[in-house]
Amino acid sequence: MDNHFALAHFALADIYHWEKKTDLEAAHLRAGLAVDSIGYPQGFYFLALLEYQKGVYDTAVVNLKRYFRLSPKKENGARHLLNAAEFAAYAVQHPVPFHPENLGPAINTSENEYWPSLNAEANQLVFTRLISVDSTGQLLRFPQEDFYSSHLDSAGWPVAGPLGKPVNTPDNEGAQCISANGKLLFFTACNRKDGYGSCDIYFAVKRNGKWMKPLNLMSPVNTSGWESQPSVSADGRYLYFAGNRKGGKGKMDIWRAERTSITPSGLPVYGKVTNQEAVNTPGNESSPFIHADGNTLYFASDYWPGLGGKDLFVSRNVGDGLSVPENLGYPINTNEDDDGLIVDVTGRNAYFASKREGYGGRDIFHFILPEELRPDAVSYVAGKVFDAETSKPLAPVVQIINMENDSVYQQSRPDVFDGHFLLCLPAGKDYGLNVETPGYLFYSEHFDLTKSYEKSKPFQLEIALQPVKAGSVTALRNVFFDTDSATLKTESFLQLKQVVTFMEKNPQWVVEIAGHTDNTGTDAHNLALSKQRAQSTVRYLEEKGISGQRLVAKGYGATQPVADNATADGRARNRRTEFRLLKRMEK
Repeated sequence: MDNHFALAHFALADIYHWEKKTDLEAAHLRAGLAVDSIGYPQGFYFLALLEYQKGVYDTAVVNLKRYFRLSPKKENGARHLLNAAEFAAYAVQHPVPFHPENLGPAINTSENEYWPSLNAEANQLVFTRLISVDSTGQLLRFPQEDFYSSHLDSAGWPVAGPLGKPVNTPDNEGAQCISANGKLLFFTACNRKDGYGSCDIYFAVKRNGKWMKPLNLMSPVNTSGWESQPSVSADGRYLYFAGNRKGGKGKMDIWRAERTSITPSGLPVYGKVTNQEAVNTPGNESSPFIHADGNTLYFASDYWPGLGGKDLFVSRNVGDGLSVPENLGYPINTNEDDDGLIVDVTGRNAYFASKREGYGGRDIFHFILPEELRPDAVSYVAGKVFDAETSKPLAPVVQIINMENDSVYQQSRPDVFDGHFLLCLPAGKDYGLNVETPGYLFYSEHFDLTKSYEKSKPFQLEIALQPVKAGSVTALRNVFFDTDSATLKTESFLQLKQVVTFMEKNPQWVVEIAGHTDNTGTDAHNLALSKQRAQSTVRYLEEKGISGQRLVAKGYGATQPVADNATADGRARNRRTEFRLLKRMEK
């Protein structure tokens, strides 16, 4: 009745607050404060909170400063809100490049699509779809979450189809990630008979082109709490996830489990769960995504300074821990909830789900990630291992070696059914690849990523392993010499240790160590240099206990090229040391 009665306005504002009628709440707060800004200074705080939530950041900052001047007792969270509003106002004035593109009707529908995930080759997209109507168009009593998948072809993304049984069930499945090699799917399922808590993390293995029955990841990853939103590192060593388990810093934290073993059937076992304290807060942190570089973590938070709701952040491994999170900026982040970001191996292409203009509900979008927000560059090596004589697929141990310290960076086994494997290679390092299995000669390759390389051209290998028999030969790609020198580099010792091990396990064989050069220089010089390098290799093997009677050193110069000497890459392939089985020793 009396528009100048301030307390009535504040009382109405309180009622509208509980009824979630925020526009009416804000209108009566303004009306009351216009009459009396002294008697109820908290009104400025609550008004600023509404303005912040609406994305009116400059006005929110003004009202918060009024509140701080007038209120003798500050509300919990007031200083935090002021920091967030000031950050948001600055972010809006300094936008980052952002041009999202809808993935189109092959992926998105009138239903909700969200939680995209990609393999390392970026040719397999798996996402969650919330189905609300049946095939006749009738609304379902209980909407159904299932996984859908699409495989990129020359024309783009074809129409996505359901992942099918046994992964999809009459229950809900969601918040998934696919491994770099596309053979493992981690996901969230709730209230299942074999569950530990309200929601648990499960995984399924793909074998011979088919997904196997999902398994609970079990303790210590799953607890009586809520575990969800998994993201597995490219090497499979770490699994990041969100959860409200005991021992956290806030309502929802990001955790990391380390793979402790692999079962004889090839299933991963995870343990040693640690809280990622550097990124967690008293609020909610969720939707972690660990990039293929192994160092860059993207996640969502409603507590770190942002633009309202959940914002997307990036944190990087520095030293022994993660860096202070960096907000991805406006307009990637808005006053609405923004989460579920993934980034492909190139670090350039980002994908996320949003309610912005599309085909209805939430759609999946793609955008080019701003340069300063990108992870480290990553390439990968993909290939197939098979018997050189029968073409039968093989599943040997495949190791990636860090040549700087002669350590195993990661290792895996190809799919037993097709021999395919994929391993990611973060840029900036020098790598070796070793492949070995009983009954065959070992195989090696070298990938120098300390220099620039074309990320769009990953390494593709067809590895034909030679059976252990006379005449079989393999190149020692990780045996190195200085230019125009026969002195072995120390980086060669790990490969030569592999040779020694083979010779010890196969004591009956006489082998030839053959040196080869490119066509640079005279024939006489190349022949002499290749012979000297073969002799240096033989001397090293003798020093390690291999009998000289089993070793033959021979130089071939440039007479047996395996690539075109007209290119630098070709000449590099021709400069090689080979290991050839000559004959069995007479008893």
